[in-house]
Amino acid sequence: MGIIGIRTATLLLAALAWRSVLVAAAGEADGVFNVKDYGARGDGTTDDTKAFIDAWTAACGARGSSASLLVPAGKSFLVGPARFSGPCTSTRITVQVMGTITAPPPGAWSGQNYWMMFYQVQGLTVTGGSTGLLDGRGRSWWWSDKFNRYGDIYKAPTALVVMNCTDVELSQFSSKNSPQMHISVSQSSKVHLTQLTTTAPWDSPNTDGVHIDRSQDVRVTRSTMGTGGECVSIGPGSRFVTVDGIVCGPGRAVSVGSLGRKGATESVEYIDVKNVQFINTSSGATIKTWQGGKGYARSISFTDINFTNVDRPVVINQFYADPYHVPNMGRWR
Repeated sequence: MGIIGIRTATLLLAALAWRSVLVAAAGEADGVFNVKDYGARGDGTTDDTKAFIDAWTAACGARGSSASLLVPAGKSFLVGPARFSGPCTSTRITVQVMGTITAPPPGAWSGQNYWMMFYQVQGLTVTGGSTGLLDGRGRSWWWSDKFNRYGDIYKAPTALVVMNCTDVELSQFSSKNSPQMHISVSQSSKVHLTQLTTTAPWDSPNTDGVHIDRSQDVRVTRSTMGTGGECVSIGPGSRFVTVDGIVCGPGRAVSVGSLGRKGATESVEYIDVKNVQFINTSSGATIKTWQGGKGYARSISFTDINFTNVDRPVVINQFYADPYHVPNMGRWR
């Protein structure tokens, strides 16, 4: 090889080596995409939404059998609202929430009804550990004049939404003070929620721990939920739902419904609720339907349920009225 050929080869090798350094710096070499490598500051005040979206886009588009988006420990990331959309290239994508993700104040939402959403993702894991936390900063929503508990609370966003997804696991992280529901599973299948902790004051409006609607093959297991709404609510169109090993309280119930609002035809079936401890709740095992609604709620079982200081352990209500629009009914939901 001539001198020119040697120099060309040397330059080519140097370029490849430099590219390898850049790839490794972005976290792509091992399939882990750290949000800090995409510009996230993690100081609790800088808006890190774009960095999270960019890291998700890179992880979702990565080739191979799996990819991970990492939210590192020891940092607080101000994010949202944010939508993480699929489908993704890899067969399994994992979001590792090791630090804190903090919601912005109400003025930053521009009408969105969710804080963070995973949409049309197949093969998703969202997991954390002892340090993984979603902080919805709900107090700025609950008691403001604009979002009062008997007026416009349904405009407040849900913290984490899983929509149109398949083969999902949410595990080992905490969610506190969601503006409205902590976690919503909608129009999804094969979803397992386990070892989760959701917390909010007992009088915070509609802060359900987990809400499920129009979904099937959903399991909620080994979790602790103390909120101002239901610990688990199973809404219209849900089938084959298991709730097992939940500690519920303070809060309201594990409920099926409400069903049939404004005369709608709805159905819920094959629901198995077991090994639940209700502690200091206003209600326990609950089924509720609106007057004038149509459809059915069938094949529902509540077994091995324990009650401690529960106002109404079992409630079957076929004349349900929304407590957040009827004054002085908050404890009777």
